[in-house]
Parts: sequence; structure tokens; C-alpha cells
Amino acid sequence: MRSFCLVFTLSTFLSLRAHAQAPGIDRVLPPAALQEDFAYLRKIVETTHPGLYMHHGREVMQFKMDSLSHQLNVPLSIYEFYKKIAYLVAEIRCEHTYCGYGNTFDSLARTWKLIPFQFYFSQGRAYVAVNRTRDKAIQLGDELVAVNGQPIDSIRNELYKYIPSDGYMLPSKDQQLSSMAFNLWYYEFIGRPDTFAITTRNKKSELITKKYWQQLTISESNTNAVKNPVNKHIIAVSEKNQKRNSHPWRLEFLEEKNAALLTIQTFTGEKEKFFSTIDSLFSLLERKGTTSLILDVSSNGGGDEELAAELLSYFIEKPTRYISEEYLITDADDHLKLSNAPEDVLKDKYAFIEPLKDGKSIVKLSKYSQELKMVVPKPNRFKGKVYLYVNGITSSAASTFAAIMQSNRLAEVFGEETAGSFAGGGTVIGLDLTLPNSKITAHTSIVYQVFATQCSDKDRGVIPDHPFVPSFTDLVNGNEGWRRFVMEAVK
Repeated sequence: MRSFCLVFTLSTFLSLRAHAQAPGIDRVLPPAALQEDFAYLRKIVETTHPGLYMHHGREVMQFKMDSLSHQLNVPLSIYEFYKKIAYLVAEIRCEHTYCGYGNTFDSLARTWKLIPFQFYFSQGRAYVAVNRTRDKAIQLGDELVAVNGQPIDSIRNELYKYIPSDGYMLPSKDQQLSSMAFNLWYYEFIGRPDTFAITTRNKKSELITKKYWQQLTISESNTNAVKNPVNKHIIAVSEKNQKRNSHPWRLEFLEEKNAALLTIQTFTGEKEKFFSTIDSLFSLLERKGTTSLILDVSSNGGGDEELAAELLSYFIEKPTRYISEEYLITDADDHLKLSNAPEDVLKDKYAFIEPLKDGKSIVKLSKYSQELKMVVPKPNRFKGKVYLYVNGITSSAASTFAAIMQSNRLAEVFGEETAGSFAGGGTVIGLDLTLPNSKITAHTSIVYQVFATQCSDKDRGVIPDHPFVPSFTDLVNGNEGWRRFVMEAVK
């Protein structure tokens, strides 16, 4: 994920998480084949997923799986079956567990008829962000009211059921919908019509319904999006943001309040480069005598927890734990060989994990789990006031960092609830599965992290001390609103 801005991709949305479909999705499978696929997935998650019963108790989750199994007594197309698998996977409520159709994108997908607009979802509303038609009447910022007569709130609530996320955090789901993912998920989970009747409300509060039945493929709508003059501004914003985001770790001084803004766009990248860059930035803060620091990790999709723990070392006064514990609920070779764990781990697993005991295989401190070590304060740590800005795309390692900062009272938190949990969650280390008959794929987390936070609610993310949600207008006109909001609090 990127720094918080409206970057709307005008090319195809091809990732596995977009649920791109392989040929044959209308192929019908008999009940026996459906049951075999489901039984395979169920057995794997029951024996390997440490968070399976974290957000739903065992009884509730077992009931959900039993109910799904009972629905597989009639033939279903792969398309229909996938909806059931996607629903179950989303109910695990782990942002690192998701499913797809297998092969990521092919000639069939290029024939899909998709809603020819992109929208920005926020606070129960959806705004036109990119007009992917030739129609100049629909302007950016117009509000989407309905698609084919179905209210947008009904569509959004239905799609929520299929979007993987930690716990019960909704801002992260809206952020995921604010891209071409909405168009694809509509096709997969709502319907596949040949014509779209789009009802919008313009800035004069007038309701307008227009029908679109031509140039609905991704390639055609890409062309329209670039050529339609109503998108001129959003394209310029996107290009500006892409240029700015080429510098993922950057520092800006705000002289009027002896403050600075440190943007941490990602925790991915070369470790030594990150370490040296961050150290030089904090040395610069020390030399300048900066007393207030705004730390922006909004739209940071995470990365390496070790990098996030390194950043933490510049704010703490005493040795501090970052991750309390990491564990698996299996140490079986037949499971681990399906995982994306490093080759070293697969060759000599007990050098990196403890043998299974009392239902847990504890992860040992090693070169692959440096986030488990005690974090030690840096000599050039920042001693002033910290204002931390997060949003619904702050996830994985970035969300963990925000949780540790808030739990240890190292910062005042501004913005929206994070995508990642405050208490703990799964990791990217997991199993890559292919169901034998449908060829539906799934990635399921097998390592659970318990964060070193003081928290009893495992279902929520980092909840800001000072809530702030940018308006659509602000987002497409410099995105300065959040900075002004935080600056008002800077002493």
C-alpha cells in the first residue's frame, strides 16, 4: 500500500487478491467434487490456521463450516462455489488469508463487462473518482446512489462479506473497495449484467441515471479514462503522487512550530538501506533540535516487522518488547512443505521452531524472526512529542508499529482505525493451496503473532485518539486536511 492519496490505477487490476478468474468458471462440478474440495480446505485450516477461532469461537466457526458443507449437495458452477469459499475465507477474519481463482489473468478476463467507473468509498458513501466512459456529464465527486436499481449501501454491505480483513474493521474494507477491486468484486459477488444503469447525485443534488452497455472491458475503459477530460485532474494527482512516492522514507521540516513530518510509506525494501536512512533522519532531527514530530504511516501496507521494530527503537526510553510471541499450531512436514517459509526452515525446522507442545509450536529467535528480540533505545532517539497519523490502509507491520506506539503511550494517534489488529494477527508466512477439482487457490496464514500491547479486544485495530477522515474533495486537492488537523494539536 502507498502513501495516503488517490492513486487510481488506469491499467488492469491483475493481482491474486483481486480474485482474477481463470477459464472455466462456469463449468459445473458435481456435489462429490465440491465436497472433496471443501473438505480439503477445511481440514487444512482446522489443523494449521492459528487464528481460525480467534474472532469467532470454535462453536460458531464450526457451525459456519458445517452450514457451508450442507449447501454442497447440488451441482454448482465454479463461479457459484467460489462465492461460498470466499465467504468462508473472509469469515476467518485474517488479513493475510485470502483466496483466488488460480491463474491470475488471461484472455477470458479481458472480456468481462465491468462497471465503467471507479469510486472512492468513505463514511457510508461512494464518490466517482475516475470516469472510465466517454460520457463527460458524470463528474468526479458525484455521489454513486445505485447500480441497476440496487442502492450502493446494499451493494457495499454485501461485498463486505467477501473482503478479507482482520477482525471487524470497516475502514480497511472501504479502502480496498476504493479501486478497481470494487468493479471486479461486483462482477464476482453481485452480478454479471450486460448493461449497467448507474444512478448518481451531482453537486446540485440532482439524481441522474444513465445506462452503459458499450466499451465495458478493462482495456476499453482504460482508453476512455485517459481520453475523458473530466479525469484530467485526477490523472495529474496520480502522477504527482507516484513521483512523490518514489521516496518511501522522507523528512520534511515544518519550521513554524519547530516540527517535522516523517513519512514512512512502507516497511519493505533493503534492510540496511532502511536502517541507515532512518538513522540519518533521526540524527538530523537531533541536530535541528526539533521538538514535535508528525509520523505518517497512513496507507503503509506493512512489510518486514524487523524494520518496524527498528523504527520503534528511535522513540522508546527503555528496552521494549515488540512481539511477545509467535507460534504455529502445527509442526508437520506435510503442512510446512506447502508453505512459503524460507528454505532453511523447511530443511531444519527445529532450528527455528519448537516441537509442538500444548497445541503450539513456538517460533525461536533467529535471523528470520528478529522482531522477537528486545528493542533497545537508540542514542539519537527522538525525545519530543510524537503525533502518529494512520488510516484504513495502515496494515500488517505498519499497524503493529502503530499499536505498540499507542500501547506504550509514545504517541497521540490521529486518523482512522487501522486495517491490522491491535492485539495480534496472522503473518504472510502461510500455505499456498489449490483445491483439487475447482482449482480455486487460497493462501492461509500459519504463523500467529501476539503483539506486546495491553489489549483485551482482539477484534479491533488501532483506534485513533483523534478521529479524522479526509473528505473526497480534500483527497483530490492536495490531501492537506489531515496535516492541518494534526498541526492544530501540535504544541
